Amino acid sequence: MAHLASRYMKQLLILLESRVISDELYRHFVKRGLRVLSPSRDFGLNSLGEILPEIVIGASSDYVNKMKVPYQATSYVAARTKQSGKGIYIYKIPHKPGGGVLSLTGGIRKLGDSVFASTHRILLGSKAMMISADNLVTNREHIWNWQFFGKAIRESNPHIYEELVKLSEKIVKDSIFYQIVVARSDKTFRRLKLANLYQKNQIRILDPKNGIRVIFLTNQSGYDYMSKFLPESDLIEYIVTGKTFDMYSAMVKVRLLYHIDVLLNDGGRIMSNSLRDLGILGEERVTLEPYPGSRFISDNERIDPKSILGIEGSGIDGGEIKNGIRIHSTKIRNEMANVYVYPLDERLAIDEI
Repeated sequence: MAHLASRYMKQLLILLESRVISDELYRHFVKRGLRVLSPSRDFGLNSLGEILPEIVIGASSDYVNKMKVPYQATSYVAARTKQSGKGIYIYKIPHKPGGGVLSLTGGIRKLGDSVFASTHRILLGSKAMMISADNLVTNREHIWNWQFFGKAIRESNPHIYEELVKLSEKIVKDSIFYQIVVARSDKTFRRLKLANLYQKNQIRILDPKNGIRVIFLTNQSGYDYMSKFLPESDLIEYIVTGKTFDMYSAMVKVRLLYHIDVLLNDGGRIMSNSLRDLGILGEERVTLEPYPGSRFISDNERIDPKSILGIEGSGIDGGEIKNGIRIHSTKIRNEMANVYVYPLDERLAIDEI
């Protein structure tokens, strides 16, 4: 796997020499390095390895160990909006149920995205996944695990599904999993009627019989309000950042108190962008889908700017993702499984620079 790291370093050097990135940014990405896993070589999972020969994470284990906040990653599926023309990719269709995510892949759960999303959740979300309170309520019947994607290929590709099960068993066997929920204040809890939904047992991850450890990140007013209905217990904990909600302070406490060094951010675009802008979102994994056809995305319909995930040419390196650098790409049939890295603010992220 040394050739991947070498190719990445050459890519960074080209960006530096062409003055696309600064000396400081170059040194940052070189210091971060990469972690490259091979399903075949590292885990003996040959069928999975045929689809994903290498799985790339945008920071080395040594770098992650030096961080004082968790190394965060997020993931999306996005579809090209036209058969030809300027490359715009959207990740949701607002007027369709569930954001129209299934329409992005032509009305089916495709192999590439199912496998890419499953491995991502297993490798980067085995210790913790973070969601917004809004996402929790919208998807209250959902439990955030890799099976959500993996079950789509259980019958069509049973041998690959079985290897995903084996990968999960190898990775999570020693991990305590936490579901982290961001609710910035009592206003969030009240607006979503979270206490009422909990009392009616309508939120699966808060059902004690499911045994899921949940950490709420909130401010003092959020704690004072919600803890009356959902007190701390063996399964429920709160991280309170004071009178004003402070995401960075919360992330430091998540790392310090729970020893969570890596987490999957599944909170939605607004939340992931805010963490990216803060400088503590490390990477993004995106399955780019071809245009699924006018039946699913109208060629003539105006694109909602809030639905756009990427535009070709908008990335630091000229890629699709604004503020990102594409570091790896795997073609899976007609899908592209891509990994992008974002710059981290090392003044916030690293114990010692």
